[in-house]
Amino acid sequence: MSPAVDPARTALLRAGVDALSGHPDRAPARVHEVAGELAVSERQLRHLFAHGVGVSPKHYARIDRVRTIITRAPTTPWSQLAAATGYYDQSHMTADFRALMGVPPRAYFTDRLPARSPCGARLG
Repeated sequence: MSPAVDPARTALLRAGVDALSGHPDRAPARVHEVAGELAVSERQLRHLFAHGVGVSPKHYARIDRVRTIITRAPTTPWSQLAAATGYYDQSHMTADFRALMGVPPRAYFTDRLPARSPCGARLG
């Protein structure tokens, strides 16, 4: 039997996800700012994300920023994209993209991807 869903926790999680997600009119907020806006501690926000999303709020924000880069890159210069997604500069954006995607943005968008290889996980 699954635990009962708490509507207040669900609303809080949705508000946190929205605040940490990129929007065309604003850069994503920082984790401590979101915790303050939602009137919870950073620890409570981490716990909420761990159970509701499966990753920490900071990791969620990193993934969302890279997703936003992938969406906007075809029409936006790299430096503007870095600023719009909340990176300090283009080199930080490139480093974060490479850490999550395995290749720098230019290689990703020019289809210069590494050869596929099995993950090595053993099942059973």
